[in-house]
Amino acid sequence: MLKVIIVEDQIDIREKLVTKITNYLIFEEIDAQVVLATDKPEEVISYVEVNPKDKYLFLLDIELIKDEYSGIELAEVLRRKLPFEVIVFLTSHSELSLIVLEHRISPLDYIVKSGDFESIMNSVRQDINRTMELLGVEDVVNKNYFTYVKRGRHYRILIEDIYYFEAVKDDSHLVMLHAKGRQVSLRENLIGLEERLADKGFYRCHKGYLANLSNIVTFSKKERLIYYDEEKTLVCPVAARKLRSVADRL
Repeated sequence: MLKVIIVEDQIDIREKLVTKITNYLIFEEIDAQVVLATDKPEEVISYVEVNPKDKYLFLLDIELIKDEYSGIELAEVLRRKLPFEVIVFLTSHSELSLIVLEHRISPLDYIVKSGDFESIMNSVRQDINRTMELLGVEDVVNKNYFTYVKRGRHYRILIEDIYYFEAVKDDSHLVMLHAKGRQVSLRENLIGLEERLADKGFYRCHKGYLANLSNIVTFSKKERLIYYDEEKTLVCPVAARKLRSVADRL
């Protein structure tokens, strides 16, 4: 389900948006719901921190000015936490779109709050439909990618390009990602990765290793090793007690 969050400091506009959007979603039988309408940025941040894996459409008042956050600052926080979710700005001044470009927030749309309310709603309805279309594509795309955060930036890598994850000794919260053309240390743990990638062909073949069984080139029971290339330079060990289960999965 798509969750719609509205942040608007003009209470009359906020209430109209909630009513009109809710009616539209029900009438069109769209799998979406307005879950929060507020003028308090901290409420939005708290909500997404509790529900980080949900799909969102944020309608944000670009001129919102609060003690801690402006509308643009809130958008920046949301973009860092949820880099692929949809943001639409509500604004009374179209020229502010240039400021947004400088902050690299990449909103889906700018809706100018001038003219009659129906024109605003026409744009909102179009953005809801566009977001649902994007979700249909992104759901497929996300299934094919592994995402991770490094130094505050978000990255994606194809699942099929990953060989294995290796736990770093003496640091239970550090894992090394071994992939095609990439070797990266991540603030993760193998237990969490195992749960996250359970349906992607990954298997905990060793206490300190999580292997992508789909990419195996050769498996040697005698050596207790998985090879990911013909030259046998990309190697992942297999625990003795996991030899049979690995063989059964291949």
